[in-house]
Parts: sequence; structure tokens; C-alpha cells
Amino acid sequence: MIQAALKENVARQFSRAAHRYDKLATIQQQIAAQAMSQIPVQSGRLLDIGCATGSNTALLAEKGFAAQGVDLAPGMVEYARMRYPHLAFYEADAQHLPFSGEAFDVVFSSMALQWCQNLSQVMIEIARILDKGGIATLSIMTDGSFGQLNAARRACGLAAATNAMATHQQWLAAAREAGFAVQQAQSVEYTDTFSEVLSLLRSIKAVGAGVRCDNETVSSLSRQQLKMLQNAYQQYTTPAGQLPLTYRVSHLILEKH
Repeated sequence: MIQAALKENVARQFSRAAHRYDKLATIQQQIAAQAMSQIPVQSGRLLDIGCATGSNTALLAEKGFAAQGVDLAPGMVEYARMRYPHLAFYEADAQHLPFSGEAFDVVFSSMALQWCQNLSQVMIEIARILDKGGIATLSIMTDGSFGQLNAARRACGLAAATNAMATHQQWLAAAREAGFAVQQAQSVEYTDTFSEVLSLLRSIKAVGAGVRCDNETVSSLSRQQLKMLQNAYQQYTTPAGQLPLTYRVSHLILEKH
């Protein structure tokens, strides 16, 4: 039931974020750009898993890939189809992809797979749809993300900002168990900054990232709780007087034997 509830909440929150996602998802775009620069091939049949608004899928198509996209959120898929009618987008769960085996040469995914609770199933599905010698270039948000926020929330007696996430090493293990050869594996931190805690919380909600399986969102706080959180967060203030929010990301390049 927890997994089903989480999937439903993720789809709903990201659907709501579709029309403002690209404007606000600055860190996500930075991470995706880094991942795209690391794809070791320049053409082929490509699937973008967790395509969101389709902007990355379109960029990959411009680079020379025969690109398609899938996303769990129907609102994102609808928006992507509207923006890029020349490309194919499908509503699908990364753990159950609607494609035949060996249908793609490349799988790309940025900041989407962290919502999947069955790591092994995700990697098995990616391996199944990749042709022999196929490449998966993945960027996945991992355990340790939102560390400052979660610590500040604990200090105020508040629940964590998101559900627990898998570690970099757990994703690596799942990839190897699925038969992938690991060409590259990096754990990288990306930090955004904000003038005050309410803007920080809104940035998470605006891109659909504040999802919990119990329907709680990171912004559903009273004024008193927000004031407490602002005070607790002060210990992390940067020299420039900003509040940091750090994303820990696993960058993987995998090859199917």
C-alpha cells in the first residue's frame, strides 16, 4: 500500500508542477545538463525515463538521438506532448516500462528514479529494454539530500522533508545485480541557496519534490513552525547570508553486456 500511495502522490504532485517546472527547476536542469554531457555515444534509439516536461527529451533529439520519453505523471506527459508534438511521450512507471526487449540503444534518466522503491526492478527493466552493448546514463537523487533541511526539521520536531532514499552504493549494487558493467559512478553534491526558509520550502514544492507517502508536503507548516524552522536553519547560513539546500546525486554510466 505504501508503494502504491507514494506512486500516486508523486504522479499527482508532479502533474501539478508541470506548467511551472522548467522555470523553477534550476538545480534539476543543472544536473540534467551534466548528465547529458556524459552520455558516451551521440546517436541511437533513446528513452528518457522521467521526462517531465519533455525539455531534456527535446534537447537529446536535437543532439541526434531518436528520443522518446516516459513519465509517471499524466500532467507532465500531457504538457510534454503539447510542447513537443513531433516527439513521442508515454505515461509509464519506470518499474514496468511498456516496451519490448532490446528496443533502445540508450536510456537516459535525470532526477526521477529516486521515487522508485524497488531498485532491482528498475535496473532489470532498464537492462531489458536496452539492446546488447546499450548505455544507461542515470542521475539519481540519493540518501543525504536535503541534509540541512532534514536536520533543521528534526530540531523542531518535524518529519523529514521527503521519504527515505536509497544510497549511492545501493544503486550501484542494483545495477551490478542486473548485469550492468559500471563505466562511471560518481556521487556529487549540488547546492541551491535561498534568502529565507519559506522560499526554500516553496522551491521544493514547486517542482513536485516534497512528496511523502502519507500525503504530507514540506510546506504544510504553521507560522509558528516556519519561524522555528527559520531559526533552526540559521546554523547552516552561508558566508553570503543565504540558506543552502543540498542535493546529493549519483551519476552512473552503465553498459549492458
